[in-house]
Amino acid sequence: MVDRILEQAQAIKRVLAQDRSRRPLPQLTWQDISVLESVNKALKPVADFTDILSGEKYVTVSSLVPMLGHLEGVLERCEEDTELTANLKRVVMEQMERRYEEPTQRMLRKATFLDPRYRGDHMSPPLLDSTKSDLIEELVADNTTQHNATQEGPTHGGEEGAGESAAAAPKKKKASLGSLLGKRGTREITLTDEQRAMAEIAIYLQESAIDGEEDPLKWWANNQNRFPLMAKIAKKYLCICATSTPSERVFSTAGSVVTPIRSLLKPDKVNMLVFLARNIDI
Repeated sequence: MVDRILEQAQAIKRVLAQDRSRRPLPQLTWQDISVLESVNKALKPVADFTDILSGEKYVTVSSLVPMLGHLEGVLERCEEDTELTANLKRVVMEQMERRYEEPTQRMLRKATFLDPRYRGDHMSPPLLDSTKSDLIEELVADNTTQHNATQEGPTHGGEEGAGESAAAAPKKKKASLGSLLGKRGTREITLTDEQRAMAEIAIYLQESAIDGEEDPLKWWANNQNRFPLMAKIAKKYLCICATSTPSERVFSTAGSVVTPIRSLLKPDKVNMLVFLARNIDI
């Protein structure tokens, strides 16, 4: 809005100069223009990043750590800054640093690490090592939980089941030379969950980062067979929205559904209508 006012400053002055009601109208003075220019210089870079991170149809949470690092350079005080611009930049950076507590910062670093566009490029070596350790621990715990759930699942046994499985068993094929030599020369290597997690992370870090315009979720969908443990965790973290803007859009949609002439809708009906309105493209 400030940028738009500065762009149309001359037109606004002409409109305000027309004394149609014979009452004095407020005028844009050079002091007002100077203040607006100072505010715009400090806040425009932040507004650009906010617009990008407010999306909901592409990955945003993993870009917060690189964005915060980039903002430190963008909001650094320069010689051309006025006192107001410098103070605004300082206050913005202080607010950004206090906004994210340590548990949130750890989550953001994991998301950035799991984004193939960034990997570990935007973290210092100590933070990178800490993030790798946290991910290895989470990968092992997630795989253990899934393994236990599989073992505790319902079993289907009994004579009837045994008879059906025996009837459905395929006819045994005659052994070939290749199958015999293959079985003799194959040695099964068993790795622990921690070793598998460390191996996946090591291979993942050795690869080059993808282009910044590519979709990281598509990359994980194409490479989930290569990184089965990391792919599950990546989908969990990369679906997080970086800002509250998507949820606020849902509230706006609900306001369009529940109107004064439709104020008696039941909550479950409102939920269904809002869901359809947000997920059906017309």
